[in-house]
Formats: sequence, C-alpha cells, structure tokens
Amino acid sequence: MPSHHHRSTGLKQKNKGHKSNRASKRSINRAAGGKVQSRGGGIKSKGNGTLNSMLSKGKANRANMAKQRRLASKEELLKQKRVQGRLNTTTNHKNGEGGAGVASTVVPRVVGIISLSESETQLENHVRKFLVDGADKSVGGTSDSTSSVTAFYQKYKKEGHITFLANSSAFSSLYTTSCSEEDIAVQASLDLCRVCDTIMLLVDGRDVKKDGKSSSIAGMEIGGNTIGGGMSVKSSATSGQDYDHLISRRGERVLSAIKAQGLPTPLTVLVNYEGDSDNDEMMSLASCQSLKSIRRSAIKTKLSLKRYLSRFAETEFGEGSEKVMELDIPDLVDDADETMKIDDSKVLTAGKSKKILPDALLNKTNDMYPSRAACIRALCTMSASPPKWVAEMPRAYILSDNNGLNGEGYEYDQETQELKIKGYIRGQVPWDVNSLVHIPNVGTFGTKYIKKSEQSLSTLRKRKDQLLNMNPDEILATCDSSKRESFEMFANPDALDGEQNLIGFEDDGKNYYDDEKSVNSKSNEFKKGVARPAGWSDYQSAWLDAIGDDEEGEEGADPFDHGELAFDLNKKKDDATVITKMDMDVEDANMVTAEERKILIEQRKKDKEEELMFPDEVEVGEDENARDRYARYRSLKSFRKSYWDPKENLPDTYGTVYHFSSFKATQSDVMADMNDVIEASNKEFYSMNKSDTNNTDEMMEDMEADDNILEGCVPSGTFVTIVIEGVSLSAFERVSTTSLLTAVTLLPHENKVSVLHMNLSQTTQCDNYGDTDKPVKSKDRLYFRCGWRTWKARPVFSQNNLNCDKHKFERFMPTNGAFFSSAVFGPVTYTPCPVLVFRRMEMDKTDLVALGSIFNADADRIVVKRIILTGYPTRVHKRHATVKYMFYNPDDVQWFKPAGLTTKHGLQGNIIDSVGDHGTMKCLFNAPIKQHDTVCIPLYKRIYPKYAPTTVTNETGEEVKQQILVL
Repeated sequence: MPSHHHRSTGLKQKNKGHKSNRASKRSINRAAGGKVQSRGGGIKSKGNGTLNSMLSKGKANRANMAKQRRLASKEELLKQKRVQGRLNTTTNHKNGEGGAGVASTVVPRVVGIISLSESETQLENHVRKFLVDGADKSVGGTSDSTSSVTAFYQKYKKEGHITFLANSSAFSSLYTTSCSEEDIAVQASLDLCRVCDTIMLLVDGRDVKKDGKSSSIAGMEIGGNTIGGGMSVKSSATSGQDYDHLISRRGERVLSAIKAQGLPTPLTVLVNYEGDSDNDEMMSLASCQSLKSIRRSAIKTKLSLKRYLSRFAETEFGEGSEKVMELDIPDLVDDADETMKIDDSKVLTAGKSKKILPDALLNKTNDMYPSRAACIRALCTMSASPPKWVAEMPRAYILSDNNGLNGEGYEYDQETQELKIKGYIRGQVPWDVNSLVHIPNVGTFGTKYIKKSEQSLSTLRKRKDQLLNMNPDEILATCDSSKRESFEMFANPDALDGEQNLIGFEDDGKNYYDDEKSVNSKSNEFKKGVARPAGWSDYQSAWLDAIGDDEEGEEGADPFDHGELAFDLNKKKDDATVITKMDMDVEDANMVTAEERKILIEQRKKDKEEELMFPDEVEVGEDENARDRYARYRSLKSFRKSYWDPKENLPDTYGTVYHFSSFKATQSDVMADMNDVIEASNKEFYSMNKSDTNNTDEMMEDMEADDNILEGCVPSGTFVTIVIEGVSLSAFERVSTTSLLTAVTLLPHENKVSVLHMNLSQTTQCDNYGDTDKPVKSKDRLYFRCGWRTWKARPVFSQNNLNCDKHKFERFMPTNGAFFSSAVFGPVTYTPCPVLVFRRMEMDKTDLVALGSIFNADADRIVVKRIILTGYPTRVHKRHATVKYMFYNPDDVQWFKPAGLTTKHGLQGNIIDSVGDHGTMKCLFNAPIKQHDTVCIPLYKRIYPKYAPTTVTNETGEEVKQQILVL
C-alpha cells in the first residue's frame, strides 16, 4: 500500500509579523558588536556639528571628573596628615586671651624601633645612632639614656622630620619594678605602638651563624666539593626552617602583643654589620678559591635570608608588607667620637663592590652608606599612619618631647602638684582644655592651661611679623572648671530625690574590704523582724497584713519566720582568714607555700576536667539540704523565652555604677558632636582656599558658630606645654624620669564606671594557648589593657547567646580560639578599642591570656549561671519512673516539686510525689523513659562581676583600698 504524506497548499495560515518603528535595545546592542555610540543619535552633517559638540562635552566631563578626583585625593592626603598631627595651621586664629596666631610648624613623624632578635638594647641603639648620624640636624643626642631623638633630613624638606624612639629606652623604665625582663619588652612595645606612625622591626643578620646551620662561608659547595662544614649551601639556604631561630622568644611575644593591640605601618629591616665575618677565615679560603666566588656565595646567602624575611613579613602583616629593607652598619658605629668612613676591605667583605653597586649610589655627593639612604628615603616618603583605633577615634594626645631628665620633656612641681608636658598635639581633633586628661600609668586629671612653647628643632623660615609677635610663654587656652566633667567615677544616688538602690541577694556574700569590717560587724547582729512565711524577705513581708509577733505555738516555739532564713542567706562571711579552694585565685595563692599552691593548681585542673566531662552538673551531699544550698536559684521553663527582670535583686555595687539606656545611641551622639568639632577645626585651622566664599555674611555666621564650638581648643600639630593640675606625689612616683610620658583627652562619660562587655578569645597569639595546666577561672584577678587605660578587675565569662536576653555563665575561660564574652567593672570606653587581658603569675611573670575588643557597656545584660541536679531512675514503668540519688530528704523533694524535669534523652516531666524518707521521688514524663536515662533539674542564678581592690597611698600618706585604679 503506497504511503500517504501531506502536501501544503495555499491555504496555510500565516501570522502577521510584528510591526515596529525601531528595533529593540537588545537587538541594537547585538548589532553594534560592543561599540558604544553617542547619546545624540547618528552622525549628522558637518554643518550641524552634533558629533563635535558631543565629543567636546564628554571631554569636559572627563576633565571635570579628573579634577574632582585630584581634589578628593588631595583632601584625603591632607586628612591623613591631620590624623597624624603632621599638618599645622597657617591661619591667625585668635583663641582665649592671646591675640597672636599659632605659628606654622612641622610635626615630626614618630618612628619606633623594636628588635625581634636576641640582642635588644645594643641593636636598637646602634640602628638609631646610625640613622641619626645621616641627618642634617638632630636634637636629643644619641646616648643610650636618651628616650627620644628628633632628626631632620633636608633632602626631603617637610617630610624629613622624624622622631626615633627605641623600645628599650622609651617606656621600658615604667615597668622595671613590677615585671620580668621579657614582660618589660612586651608592655613597653604596647605603649610604643600607640604613639608611633611607623614601626621598624629589626632582625639581626649575625644570628644566622648562631645555630651553625647556615653561614656565608662554612658549608659552601664549589664545583661539587664541600668546603668547611661539609654542608651544602643550597640545602641550608633554601630551607626556611634554618632561619626560624632569628626571631627570639621575646620577639615572638612582642610581635603577638602588638598585633593584637593594633599595628602602625610596619617596616621590616635586616641589620647587617660590615666586618662581622671572620676575615682570617676568608683569607685562608682565598688560597683555594677566588674572592669573587666568596662574594658571590655571601650575596647568595643574604638574598636567601631576605626572601625568608619577605615571606615572614607578608605572613605576619598581610599583603603589601613584604618589602624588607637592609641596613649595613659599620663597626665604627660603636665609637661616638670617631667619624664613620668607608673601608674598601670591609665593603668587599660584605659582598659589595663597585661592579655590583650602581654608579648613582657611588656618587660622593650622596650618602656614603647607600643602605642608610634607602632606609631614610622609605621612612620619609612612605604612607604611614598610627593604629586604626588611634587614628579613627576623635581623641587628641600628646607625646613628651623627651624624658623627664633635666625637665626636657616634662617636669613636676611638688608644691603646686602640677605636671607640665611639652610636645606636639597629635590626632584629628584639637585639644579641648576643658576635657579630662588621662596619663597612662599615672591617672586621670584636668588641664589647667595650655601655653605655647618654642620647638627644639625648627627648620622653617619665619616671617618678620611672626618673629616680632612670637611669645614663647603665650597662653593659648585656659580651663573653665564649670565646663569640665566631674572627676568622680562612681554614682552617688540621692534618696531624697527619689533615687534608690535595688538591694537584694549578693552573688556570693563575701566581703573583700578590710576597712569595712567595723561597719559590717554591726550588720552581723540579727534583728528580729515581722513574722512571715519561711523564706520571705523583708520587702515581701511588708505587703502582708500585720501578724502578731507575740503569737507562739503550743509548745512555746515560734512557728513563723522572723527573717532568720533571709539573714542566714544574706549575711557576709569574713574570708580574710579562710580561703577555700573554690575561691582561690593566683594572687591568693601567692600568699601560701609552694606545695599548697601546687595542690590548688592541681585541684583547679581537676575541676576543669570535670566541667568539660559533666558540664554544669553538681552533687548534693547526703548531710546537706539542697533547698538551703541552692535557695538563690530558680527554675526556668525556657531559657530563651522566659522573662527575667534585669532590675531584680541587684547587688550594692550596681547602685554606684552608671546605667545607659542605650550605649549605642549615647556613642552616636558623642561622635556626632566630635565630628562637628572636626569640621569646624578643618574650616578654621586647615582651610586652604579662603577666597572661595563670596557671601561675607554667611562666612561670618559660620565663623561665629565655629568659635563657639572651638572655644578652649588648641589645634592639632601645635608645639605646646600642657599644664595638668591635681597630680599627687604618690601618683607621679609611678613614673620613671628616664621614660617618656603620653597624655590623651577623654570623651564625655569616659571617666564613669559601668559594666563593660568585651568580645574575647584565646588565640594562638596568647602566651598560654592550648595550655590546660593553668586554667583561668571566672572572677580571677586579671589585668585589662583597654586602649590607653589599664586596670585590674574580676570578670565574669559568658557565652554570646543570639536572640536571647540571657547569656550562659562560663566557669572557666574557653580555650582553643573559642569566642566568649567578659563582663567587667571598668571605665566607659567607646568603640573601636582593643582589649588585651593579662594574668599576673608567680615571680612577677605576666601572661597574655585573651584578646579582643569592647562592644558594649550595659549594666542590664543578664549573665546566668546554670547548675544541673542529676538523678537516676531505679524503677521504670512506661512514662512513670522512681528517681533516686538527686535528693536525700523529702523536704528537698517538696521544695523543688514545682520545677520541671528534663532528661539527657530529651524528655520533659515533673515530680509527682516523694517516696519514703531518703529523697526518693516518683516522676511522670511526656514519653516512656528508658532505664539508662538520666533525670535532670536545671536551675539558674544571675551572676555579677566583682571589683579587685587595690591598695593606694592617699595625700596624707595613709594606705587605703580603692575599688578600681585606672592607670
């Protein structure tokens, strides 16, 4: 049968095509093939000129955008210099009583020198002296006792002003009496990095030979034969582990600490000493090989070392920091009286010759030491800034021009109790004379007045009118005490004004103040109160109807509670002579013998292991009552959803701290005010184009408004003498005259004590990372280094529970990098601000145990401690079970009967009734329970931080205990 197929005819339907006046954008772009045409349409005739006008318009737009980018870049550069305090005013701003303007100056860039090698003091002083000797002018000298040296390099003009600070002499003398040798270097480096724009990290090239693994001479392989040590240079030079010994243990601790606090711009420097190799050995080897091969092998070893340091710098400081500078220091740097000259033999020994060096470096008009010239050029021209938390926060600070010897940098008047600090004002905000001033390691005080001072190193030419009007003792600003914030750190509520403290149960009821024993002895006597049900407080019983106190039972015994139970729970116990193992910390352990201290540390290790194995589980002894021991605890139906009043039963210490309704809103208001001050100071002190404003009336109004904001302010970058009043002799004795001093202004409310909360973690940068032998417990005495201030406190560790108003308490500090929160009493500090936590060990040894930052100041943040009472089912029948070993008397069962039960397998239940006289109880669950399950009762109690009192000497010479000492 033939196959059939359909044939199309003329009746086939044909749809009408879409009519469009122009194609779609997609088809136009596809047809253009990526070519971008002008917006004005196609190219028209030459007479119309559409193409030319569009091109000219686009060119003008591009030129305008380029100009805007240049201005924005220039403004950003000027802002960065203002942050560093290196840009100064050129206007005649009248401030206070003085009528003269502030003269134009150049603020030196602060460069810190820190040695990471075994040699510290000698290496840092050699490098500083070597760099200063290449300057055109210098002030401060180059002796080892000098804390600060300012040098001027005329080749780099304004950028050539540099102040060199060595870590071994700048701030180290502040800690010689309280820290070990390594801890002195760590603490001094933290103080140094706060005030530096650039930090030079030195590595001694002589340490390459100390472990005998690599050398520029020994172990060289020439033509397959090994000379000297029988070790190939190729294998020793290319392996990075041969150079790991260059960074000492002290250097590793210093590096970890300054990275945790925040680094200024880092610069890694390899220090080589010319002539440090054995010339006799080289001359003996010269008989078997040429000097050219010796130089080649020395250069090869140096390049290998430089590559290792480049990888080290990139790993430690991130991308862009891999550049390593070299310094070739001659031997004559040790002799201060002898002029350094080039020795051709030593240059040849160092592996350099005229054939290797460029001709420009061999020019006699340049520096005779090319490595020094390159290092100075990098220091003067590099983009440098202080740590981010210093540069971004609107705080003005000052660094003394030198140490206190001979009154060069600062001087103290014992009669008037005034401290005069001379130096440059730094920071992005002007110095407000009415603000509080904090001096690290001294305390918080107020500024009396600020006067102008003459610079020790002045290189700028002054005009005749400036020379005539210059008055070195001119007072720039005087303090108005009515506008200054109070020095009182604690709140003093007035009951007559309706203010009252919510006094309730203390956390542990312990008294840590010996001077309050006489006061507390009166409260230790029980006073009979009104009758109330057992366990009711005085506040609860006040709402009851009057009950006759003379009512007694049939046998003469009073059936009512008159406050005995509340008195027993709330009475303070004297722990001055009795210290239990649960309350022992490191400072208490220092008062006991070494054997007892060892036993206590072993007990703490055991407690932490039990906490990790059975978290929050506690046991009730057979001879104690659970209802008395855990009377302050409560049961929660849901940890996340159950309500807990943050103002309920607060301790006495919470009545003296400041509470913020919203810490973030308060900080935003303070920062907004400081931004207004910055903008006003930029217009008044740093305005570049004064003639841009055409409207004179608006300009005058703006100037009047700015004058109100800038009243009592001295611009950043001014060389002044700040007179600080109220500095007691005992406070100034904490300072060594051989060290530098710094002072920083405090923002509003930063001198008030509140409950600070910090986000911390124990990372690999900490000294005891992974060390389980010395666990840190909550409420141990720890030292908190928070930005510019340091104090001692007893913190409370907790978790950061999201979407919950309650946070679980941690008995021990979490380790191995886990994040946790710490609640501590301390002065209010605005964010961002780094936090370093130290623990004082025996023999004046200090360990860095945690690091992080501040995130809030909130006294209403609830930290809840959880305990779990456990029992075991002995008889099981479907959903019913008989539970034993949780309680040991029927009264405890009746007390905890309203509390809900949980099991480790996820069941929920409740107590039905007590069985027998030994604490056995019958329970009912929401599902059949298994025999091997564990029954639990979770109980909760709010935990509060504690003060760590410090003994200080007052003005009369008496020793008193202060709750918190901020240094």
